Amino acid sequence: MPNKLHLSAAIAPVVLMLALPGCSKQATGQVAAVVNGDEITLQEVNAEIGNAKLPEGADKDKARNAILQRLVDKRLIEQQAKSEGLDRDPEFLQRQRQVTQALLIQLYAKRAQDTLRVPDQATVSKFIADHPDAFANRQIFTVDQIRFAPPQDRTVLAGLRDAHTIEAVAAYLQSKNVPFQRGSGKVDSAQVPAPVLKQILSLPAGEPFVIPSPQGAVANVITNRQPAPLPPEQAQPLAVQMIRAEALDKVLQQRLKDAQAKAKITYQPGFGPAPSAPSTPSATGTPKI
Repeated sequence: MPNKLHLSAAIAPVVLMLALPGCSKQATGQVAAVVNGDEITLQEVNAEIGNAKLPEGADKDKARNAILQRLVDKRLIEQQAKSEGLDRDPEFLQRQRQVTQALLIQLYAKRAQDTLRVPDQATVSKFIADHPDAFANRQIFTVDQIRFAPPQDRTVLAGLRDAHTIEAVAAYLQSKNVPFQRGSGKVDSAQVPAPVLKQILSLPAGEPFVIPSPQGAVANVITNRQPAPLPPEQAQPLAVQMIRAEALDKVLQQRLKDAQAKAKITYQPGFGPAPSAPSTPSATGTPKI
């Protein structure tokens, strides 16, 4: 029995020493605050300050302290959410995966872009000359629009080919119970890919064209055209940006093809990829999506 007591007495200080490092975090150096043992670093604070875009003459120390307090409050709520098991909830895990995937793709594209060479002046000048609709002949189109989410049944979209006015598009979508919103907007010819713009400009007056968007699809009819040629000081940087964007797209598409060739992918029956409809406008009617 005495041996056991001596052994316990010897172990206790060791356990205490092992526990101390976890409780010894201090708000010093690169650590701005410690919230229940969870560190908030100066890097996090500075990132938030950068995103805040403080106005000229702002009290930076006061703003820093206010931003740090917001980070502390967020960390407290985060800890409370974890204590209730939300970090193990299936919805959280799915959305976390989506955010992580999007961030990794963004950083991967940025790294690929950093390897691209800056185009020389001759390349930029040729690009500007080869794309007059984006530069010397640039136009701003005023358009009537119908925004809608493309239905899963692709055959429904095929019927839009027979809709030759914006009213006909609205009537057709309504007949197929496809929700939509009407409005107006602007389309910059410099922001439309050259092959698509060429087909749009070849359409008869009043003929709808459909442009896919991140929110779904938009049917447009041009109601006014305003010339907006770009001066050289604006054309040069835009051309460089467009050239690099095209080069980046080619690099990423090639890397994707290489990855697809090497990958081993299996699909559950009925879940395999289906042929997709072309997304360019038709010269004789409403473009496909």
